[in-house]
Amino acid sequence: MNNEAWRLFWKRLITVVAAAALMTSCVFNFITAPLILCLMDGGCEEVSVTSLRGMYARTIAGACFASASALLCKCGTTVPIYKQTMEAHDVYSPTTVAERRDRSLFCALYVTLCMSVTLPINALRLSLLYRNRSDPIVLVFFVFMYLENVAMCLGETCFVTWCRTLSNKFLVINRDLQLLGEEMATVNDTAAGKSITTALIATTVTAATAAGRRVTYGGDFYGGSGEQSIANAVEVIRIRHQLIRDALSVLVDLFGVPVGLSLLTLGVMTLFDIYYQVSDVMGADSRLMIFIYMWLLQYTIRFSTIVMTAHYTTKQALKSKIFITDINNRYLDNNTKEELQIFLNQLSNCSIEITAYDFITLNTHLISSAIVAGTTYLVILLQFDSNDD
Repeated sequence: MNNEAWRLFWKRLITVVAAAALMTSCVFNFITAPLILCLMDGGCEEVSVTSLRGMYARTIAGACFASASALLCKCGTTVPIYKQTMEAHDVYSPTTVAERRDRSLFCALYVTLCMSVTLPINALRLSLLYRNRSDPIVLVFFVFMYLENVAMCLGETCFVTWCRTLSNKFLVINRDLQLLGEEMATVNDTAAGKSITTALIATTVTAATAAGRRVTYGGDFYGGSGEQSIANAVEVIRIRHQLIRDALSVLVDLFGVPVGLSLLTLGVMTLFDIYYQVSDVMGADSRLMIFIYMWLLQYTIRFSTIVMTAHYTTKQALKSKIFITDINNRYLDNNTKEELQIFLNQLSNCSIEITAYDFITLNTHLISSAIVAGTTYLVILLQFDSNDD
């Protein structure tokens, strides 16, 4: 095998080994969660592994195991499709250096933000456990739990970064549509035909260039060999929009289960932490209160970023309808009107939304729904506590 083949082999091997180790830690934590909590409480007798104790840790372990399994099953088939689709889009509108730099900067900032509120507080918790001379198995348990949390956070980072990349692509498409409408409003049709498509002429590719792509474009379909028509400009934008929608569908298929489980886990952990703080389960120790506040900050950042990024991406994709309708209301030739109608029909007949495995739609309404549901369950838990007293 050549160097590239060996590099790919070792990359896949390391990925599989890391995923197997992570999933093993999930199984260990799920089974031993009630036993570990009993050890921390001073010992228990005849504790069953089916006990409800340790639901907090079991939620993380179960969600991490399911997320890793789903990604392992789908990565091999969906990631190449996503990359191929984005490469096809780059044929019509190449990714600029500024866009790559913006994507890398966003990813670095998000990872830094999440890790800054995750790693220090977890490291402090482990150091306190070590100073209190906790059993080694307790330390191992908490190390595994924090690693599982970080692994899920990294998966969320990948989703958020890719989602924002597609959002920026939709944003560029909308700017081109807006520019198209503005030029048509200020110049006559003849001048528009010459000026509008000048910026888009570089995106017109030959059949040979686009060979092997999922969507091909054979050059100037409506105009002659020496001119570009408005209809061609609309066609190029329509193809670009279709490719980004295809990439978005692949992204939803790949991260549907992991993102859904992440949101569920973040909601459950937030509920438990607020319940512990309100019911004074953790005591009045200020250090433990710091843990609660930092964990709540971490969960809020992760939950909000996932939902808001998905919502903004969907909003940008649907915003194209406004510009298409505006352009279509102007005086146009039949070919351009036909392309605009095809474009509008495609957007109207396809479902443009980001969901967690077709179960939860990721938009701003999800945040308010989560707050209402969490408050309801928190009140129920507190009522049970008051009845017990």
